[in-house]
Amino acid sequence: MPTGTSTRRRAAATPDYLDLAIRYLARTDRTAAQVERYVQEKGASRTQGRAVVRELERRGYLNDQAYATRWAETRLSRRPMGRERLKAELLLRGFEESVTERALRKAYQSISEQELACQALEGRVRRTRPLQWVRFLRQRGFDDDTIQQVTQIDLETGLDEL
Repeated sequence: MPTGTSTRRRAAATPDYLDLAIRYLARTDRTAAQVERYVQEKGASRTQGRAVVRELERRGYLNDQAYATRWAETRLSRRPMGRERLKAELLLRGFEESVTERALRKAYQSISEQELACQALEGRVRRTRPLQWVRFLRQRGFDDDTIQQVTQIDLETGLDEL
């Protein structure tokens, strides 16, 4: 005669993917794609993964746009960089192109790239040469116009003279 224990064992063997996802999110912010991938790695089907993501979004636990904007603003405050570099980093983290573009608009609305380039150069001007400034700013993703405005170096002809 079957007892309720076998039913309980089967239920216990099936993970609660929503609970797993909530615990995964409790550690740090994640993108919807990261959460979906995580629960699928734990055994959820693609359909179950999407359902978990929709439920988390409905509850307000998951919002790619808010996360991307928050991450971009924090990244700029800690490490000033040009728009293209920040865009590449956001895309690399798994944000969609549209989410990335909106996050960039918000992140750069209160500060210009020239100001960020100046912040990036702080402390380097005295111990480095102008050619190194240009290289450094290019590595940080600043465009040539911004670099030229900040360094006052004509990038077309001025680098040869340095």
